[in-house]
Amino acid sequence: MDRREYIFGSVATGVVGFSGASSAASAPEIGAPIDWQGFVPVGGIDQWVATRGLARARMAMLFLHGGPGEAQSPFLSVFTPWEERYVVAQWDQRGSGRTFDKGGLSTPNMTLDQHARDAIEVTEIVLRRLGISKLILVGHSWGSIVGLKAVRSRPELFHAFVGTGQVVSGRETVEGWRTSAIARAREANDARAAAELSGLTTPDLMDLAKLGIVFRWQTPFVDADRSYLGVQRGALSGTSGATAGMTSADYYRAKLFCVGQLMPFVLGYDARTDGLDLPVPFFVIQGRDDNRTVPDAARVFVDQARAPAKNYTAIEGGHFACFTNPSGFLDALDSDLRQAGIQSARR
Repeated sequence: MDRREYIFGSVATGVVGFSGASSAASAPEIGAPIDWQGFVPVGGIDQWVATRGLARARMAMLFLHGGPGEAQSPFLSVFTPWEERYVVAQWDQRGSGRTFDKGGLSTPNMTLDQHARDAIEVTEIVLRRLGISKLILVGHSWGSIVGLKAVRSRPELFHAFVGTGQVVSGRETVEGWRTSAIARAREANDARAAAELSGLTTPDLMDLAKLGIVFRWQTPFVDADRSYLGVQRGALSGTSGATAGMTSADYYRAKLFCVGQLMPFVLGYDARTDGLDLPVPFFVIQGRDDNRTVPDAARVFVDQARAPAKNYTAIEGGHFACFTNPSGFLDALDSDLRQAGIQSARR
């Protein structure tokens, strides 16, 4: 596996100011398209946020990208099917993407708790800008860790939490990668690699050089995921229309920074240690062939969780099924929301 690819996870033009202080009265007509993009102060630093959709009357969601460090700003065209049904807010998290452009290697407070606080602050900004009281929070992979932290802290801001590529235990997930890597090294009759992988400890997995050994040997992404990663690389190289003025080198430099800073929090994370009671409806929509975050672990967690409403849905695809199978993902989400009685007052 290319070390530049996702750890847990992975054409914006006309960037304009996006102020959390803007009033709903100054917003466009509710039936008008939305395309707000720019930097806003969040958690003491400037962070990049975008909110897009065909009509502001649609139900709103905030998407929390994976990684850590898998900013979506260069790949907003992937969300076109989502924007036909919802108003979709994007955020390049602290240390990621265009937000990294502002703070670079001196970006402060690179912790899981700070990311969750940032997610809450971004949510409040989007809600104020749209003139609404709640939105749907969607977390992909690493974003599912951040999202569960956020909804537990401020449930009144969210209609529901939706996990995809849902992480239950960071340590168990990474250990699964290592186990698959050992098996592949043995199949290749590389005794040295198998021994090195077998000897890695949990602290070793916080070392990017040693983690890279796991990446080189672990089971490859499924075909659909590899195709999606190819789209990403094409966008960053400009061959498919790079969209955020970001070079490949800039993007992956931010990713490596995030992984180096946040891997200890990934390995220390277990959703079950915060209890099984969730204060908002909880839905997981997982790729059936996801070989990065195990579907069975997510399904069991949903079964165990206690929430006002909950559901687990397996759809065709791998770790990036929400992108490679958008109709499957969105149809499942629409069904979950409908069954839970969650409807936009402004649809």
